[in-house]
Amino acid sequence: MDAEIETCPTCGFELLKERRAEIKKRQEVDDLHIPIWRINISDPLWLKIVKRPIQIVQLLLYAIVGFFIYLSTSLAH
Repeated sequence: MDAEIETCPTCGFELLKERRAEIKKRQEVDDLHIPIWRINISDPLWLKIVKRPIQIVQLLLYAIVGFFIYLSTSLAH
């Protein structure tokens, strides 16, 4: 079966319809990145100063979680 086929050649049923819809939705929202609190250009200076440490804490937490996931998978073998 060809991976590029969108419909069944016999009955016309749409293959992987839900998966394609989810991928399209995520691409429209640009939800393929790590969710980090964004700093907008229009934000006032005080808000930018507050958001930067929050971003750093978020990244540190993602790194710690990633390390524990790595550790647990490497020790599971």
